[in-house]
Amino acid sequence: MIITKELRNLEDFQELKKGDVVAVEWRRDVQQTKKKRTRFASYEVVDNKADQTEIILQKAMNVYFNYSMFLNPKEMGVSNVRAITLLRTEAA
Repeated sequence: MIITKELRNLEDFQELKKGDVVAVEWRRDVQQTKKKRTRFASYEVVDNKADQTEIILQKAMNVYFNYSMFLNPKEMGVSNVRAITLLRTEAA
């Protein structure tokens, strides 16, 4: 069974760790591969740089986002992330 949790607050993002799988809806297309761009994709988290409030999702295409911008758009500017959901597999 897949358990989903929409990430909405600082604690949600601070708990993300390498290997977690997230589904991301982007505001603008992002590079998925050299030939493919997308607005929605799932990623395995590569790194959570909590000291920089940055989540690295893919190194090859430099896909990352700053969750301070996502959480505080009025103060930090609008993030390219429209929505993000953590996906976890749980035994039935």
